[in-house]
Amino acid sequence: MSRRAPVLLLAAALLLSSLTSALSTASTTVADEIDCAWPIVTDPDRTNLAYPDTDATYWTTPYRVEPDTRLILDGNYAEARFMSFNTYDTTGGAFTVNDVPSGIYDYEIEPDAGSRNPWQERVKHITDANSNFTVTIASDVDTSQSNTIPLAPIGTEDGSIGYVLLRVYLPKNADFSAVELPSVTIESSTGTRSLQPCETQQQRAPSKAIRTLLKQAASKVVGTQVMAAAAPCRGSACPPDLQFARASAATTNSVFPNSASAYVSALFRPDRKKVVLVRGRAPRTPRQPPGTEPKPWPSAKYQLRYFSLCNNVYKRPWPVIINTLPNGGQDVGCRADSQTTLDSKGRYTYVVAAQSQKRAVSRFDDVTFIPTSKKYKRFREVLIFRNMLSNPNFRRSALNAPQNRSAAGAAKAMGKYYPRAVSCALSTYLAQGPNHCFRTAVHGRG
Repeated sequence: MSRRAPVLLLAAALLLSSLTSALSTASTTVADEIDCAWPIVTDPDRTNLAYPDTDATYWTTPYRVEPDTRLILDGNYAEARFMSFNTYDTTGGAFTVNDVPSGIYDYEIEPDAGSRNPWQERVKHITDANSNFTVTIASDVDTSQSNTIPLAPIGTEDGSIGYVLLRVYLPKNADFSAVELPSVTIESSTGTRSLQPCETQQQRAPSKAIRTLLKQAASKVVGTQVMAAAAPCRGSACPPDLQFARASAATTNSVFPNSASAYVSALFRPDRKKVVLVRGRAPRTPRQPPGTEPKPWPSAKYQLRYFSLCNNVYKRPWPVIINTLPNGGQDVGCRADSQTTLDSKGRYTYVVAAQSQKRAVSRFDDVTFIPTSKKYKRFREVLIFRNMLSNPNFRRSALNAPQNRSAAGAAKAMGKYYPRAVSCALSTYLAQGPNHCFRTAVHGRG
């Protein structure tokens, strides 16, 4: 380790300590004052930071950790591709108590009597009457308890703040406002409080302290020591461009991690005279239109629940690309599996180029356009290939890649499912197509 690295890591530790204190102070106020459930909403429109996926929204309820406290979540299964609940400690970290992880996925949530879980069995019509569940968050948990996740790590000081997050990906009609949020009942030695979901006007974006912690976590996504200081890497400290690799566990399990997801990422510098192409075998997912329905899981039909490729600006606050179009609309930097075109071999080919070049570069069959940023033209960008909820029998996902920033290791682990990226002159691409770009790159001429 260089002499510079310990200084950076120490600075990062001190910064994280101060941020954690600020986060705890801010959240204590929120936890004590909230009079409705899920007051904090995180999505790219309200909080575009920390490399978000534009097809997901998170709702958060802070709570105070006290002896014998329990939270009871009563709700309905979402009409969506994926949903989950996770609890986090004061620092936003995941944890395990008595071998019970602090997260539960949709297919693991047992239904109430008389209801059915559409991720456990096929349900033709999902209604409020047939889709009820109850999830308990408690301090005393063990593996024999269903629908129960831990409140806080063992040894947590009384009065500390914890968080429960509800994640939803790809809801019906892409309408996150239609997701029915659960009620939250808080039972403690001082009594019982029942919180109904907040109305829209009561919801808020994450506090400044939470946003700062998210920025800190996002700064480490590429996984180098320099990034631990919450600043972009420079020069030789950066990994090679267009080499997808998986960051270390310490950098990806730091602040509010999604335990269902793993990803590989790659840096590049946009150039209007070039395109970036990303190609690999697409894992089988429930992507068939509309791609927003619960499907029984696990299933031999599917290797992953979801994948996406997102392009992000490699600059604080680490936003996903959202370009405003001349007609007032938007084009975002994410493409979910259901928005990705596949060729006859089951491969995706993403073409990453300037927004103004979309029509030209999309002329070829079986390519999917992803924009570079119109606003941040001087900065590098980072591509993130997400894999979520791998089938136990599928051993070629990003989850199987070593967490050591090794592109070679990731390529070996993922095999034909590895996202291979090349840069190609725009003129060459337009004249001869993506296959030529990959062929010449293989032989060192791309």
